[in-house]
Amino acid sequence: MQGEGLGFYSKYILPRLIDVAMRNKDTTRLRAEAVPQARRRVLEIGIGSGLNLRFYSPEVEHVYGVDPSAELQQMAAKKTSSAPVPVTFIQHSAEDQLPIDDSSIEPW
Repeated sequence: MQGEGLGFYSKYILPRLIDVAMRNKDTTRLRAEAVPQARRRVLEIGIGSGLNLRFYSPEVEHVYGVDPSAELQQMAAKKTSSAPVPVTFIQHSAEDQLPIDDSSIEPW
């Protein structure tokens, strides 16, 4: 019984709380300053609800968005139609190795 409540919270409440919390004015300002500096292929760890997507420049070829929350990734997927770059989502837990070739992502 107790686990069911946690599942409901994790699936329906927590993703929306995270999305709302990350929409604050200061975070949006920082996002608008930092994200446009990305180039080529981007590995965004903790893509969440996709709030960074609109800030990527045309100099980004592809974004790989990693997040353990399927619910947050579903929220982010709704933003891909207006994103300036293609996005591939990877649902991933911290215990597993990322399914991305080591040389496919370069630091910026």
